[in-house]
Amino acid sequence: MSSITTVFVDRDGVINRKMSEGEYVNSVDDFELLPGAVDALVELTRAGMKVIVVTNQQGLAKGVTDPEAVEQIHSGLRATVESAGGKIDQILVCPHLAGSCQCRKPAVGLFEQALEFDPQIEYKHSAVVGDSSSDIEAANQIGALAILVTDRPEASTNAVNAATVAGLTEAVALLTGIRRG
Repeated sequence: MSSITTVFVDRDGVINRKMSEGEYVNSVDDFELLPGAVDALVELTRAGMKVIVVTNQQGLAKGVTDPEAVEQIHSGLRATVESAGGKIDQILVCPHLAGSCQCRKPAVGLFEQALEFDPQIEYKHSAVVGDSSSDIEAANQIGALAILVTDRPEASTNAVNAATVAGLTEAVALLTGIRRG
């Protein structure tokens, strides 16, 4: 298997606790990092991989999430990861409602934005780590390795062309093993 050089990571449900259906992470207080997430992101950096957060945030389009709050959340996330010795190379946000743009996953607009910012990214040497079918579909569309984060073992039978893991820590262990292999 090819060496992985870039990892696209979904935010809600992978890096931080996902809110209940229909609710959104609307403030810094709502943003609760999942256990091991920061260490996992640091490990990716130490392994020489670019880390790019790609996140759908339709609460912005619905007017329930303040863009300034999203900026504060992302600034805090970057600072936390950097203070632990890691780096988030890009954070890309789709602020649109489903079906109204080309950047909301499973569309690949966020991945194209990442490539515009950093033309050295090669999708075939990338992985997408996410907790939903839209993340896996996007990974498959760009030809990246797909890793589904799930606490439901039955999801593995529904995830086409995806490895399944319990969390970001396990995804990173898989990716760093591929990197060394």
